[in-house]
Amino acid sequence: MAAAPPTRAVVQYSRHGDSSVLQYIPDAPVPPLKKGQVLVANKAAAVNPVDYKLRQGFGALLDRLAGPKLPAIPGGDVAGVVESAPEGSAFKPGDRVFALLSLDTNFGGYASKVPVPERALALIPEGLSFEQAACLPLAGLTAWQALEAARVKAGDRVLVHAGAGGVGSLAVPLAKARGAWVAATCSGKNVEFVKELGADEVVDYTTEAFDQRYKEQPFDAVLDTIVLQGYEQRSLAVTKRSGTYVNFVPAPVVGSILKGLVKTALGLGPRYRPIFVLPNGKQLAELGRLAAEGKVRPIIARTYPLAQAAETQDEIAKGRTRGKIVLTI
Repeated sequence: MAAAPPTRAVVQYSRHGDSSVLQYIPDAPVPPLKKGQVLVANKAAAVNPVDYKLRQGFGALLDRLAGPKLPAIPGGDVAGVVESAPEGSAFKPGDRVFALLSLDTNFGGYASKVPVPERALALIPEGLSFEQAACLPLAGLTAWQALEAARVKAGDRVLVHAGAGGVGSLAVPLAKARGAWVAATCSGKNVEFVKELGADEVVDYTTEAFDQRYKEQPFDAVLDTIVLQGYEQRSLAVTKRSGTYVNFVPAPVVGSILKGLVKTALGLGPRYRPIFVLPNGKQLAELGRLAAEGKVRPIIARTYPLAQAAETQDEIAKGRTRGKIVLTI
């Protein structure tokens, strides 16, 4: 008698809409591994704003061109144990690993077993839990690659928006680790928290306009995780002409990005760099090392079981979370 095909628990959606379109399926088939992939028994997956934005959809054309294929399993962050690996792989069964998934794998982190490209994987350092490791891939690599794009170095002045958020709470200590002087924006309730992350100055956006405070003290780099609500123009106003403005693209505002890139090409202002984070196992290993050394702190707001993914996406959509929400599997 043939063995039953392997199954896995997943959360997926077959159409765009609100969180009610998310379905928990306890016995979905495990997809076959493709060349260069490792099968990971997933233990934790962080919840990110891009998860609910892709679920909601950006319109039929953009969803077809740049969105995951339906049915889609959300989630870019994976932290678990290698279950199987191809011959010659740098990873072996039993290894504790974490990774960032992307559109080329149709994402897929909200699942108990996940095929992961080997190039995206890194070993989880001793001392980091699966939940802590799951906080690092998407947010940490986004912050890391933003600082690389902005060429941040020792002595630079850096402004980080939403310093208490998933990306911001990692960008602040990573910028400090490069020797930068760092200011950050956040709400009043998070000011002390962001100072503890290492920020030299913190602006409570509910009581003070950052562009007024720093109009005579421009920055070498501004990391704008908000962009909308006028933040782009206000941020550009406090970026040195020789500096870099980093747009984290919270929505596909194509016209604004093209305008910024054209101005950069013509030398009409600060360098304009939109960030589209890419998986990178080597960079992720460096992030893990910094976390293990205590130089970067994965901040876990709350944990929920995988079956409550819809609830977590609704919570993330409110935009008031300090650190990361993590699904345990």
